[in-house]
Amino acid sequence: MGADKQKILLKVCGITRQEDATACEQLGVDFCGFVFHPASPRYITPQQVSLIQTSGCKRVGVFTTHNVQEIADIMILAKLDYAQLHGRQEDAVVEALGGHRVIRVLFPGEAPLLSVTLGTEVAYTLFDSGYGTGKTFDWKILESVKRPFIVAGGLNAQNIPDLLKVCRPDGVDVNSGVEVAPGIKSAERIKEIKELL
Repeated sequence: MGADKQKILLKVCGITRQEDATACEQLGVDFCGFVFHPASPRYITPQQVSLIQTSGCKRVGVFTTHNVQEIADIMILAKLDYAQLHGRQEDAVVEALGGHRVIRVLFPGEAPLLSVTLGTEVAYTLFDSGYGTGKTFDWKILESVKRPFIVAGGLNAQNIPDLLKVCRPDGVDVNSGVEVAPGIKSAERIKEIKELL
């Protein structure tokens, strides 16, 4: 990585096991993500997350339909650093949690949500192709984004170099692209991506 390039953060989402969290820590991953959406094959309970150690990695909870009090309570129990809001939550939810603790998800193509998201101060805006679709989207729309942002959606070691040619995100978020099965990560695949950033 050249001296003129900023560090690109790496988030590994869908962590369900201590061994995967440990691998993330050892490989210098910046964020470990935990999915609190019951319909997800990577669902994990806040109680289970509270037992997973992630020394050196920031902890992110993925929330869909939870209200602000539920999110706040889970953040304490699961020892989270950030809440990743996927559920079209109102600005008031962001403000109640504290924008500096929020990663707000935007699905490209949803223009009304774009104006809301970019009008509210958050730690990061995360651009994703959809709820766990494992598909990419047209990254060119991100060329003019001026605030801190993370890209998700179908990313893996094969297409991340292409992403970095199109735009310069502050971070990339990988999930199925580093798995051998839903919720089971491959340390080798994580390492391969880390070396690209």
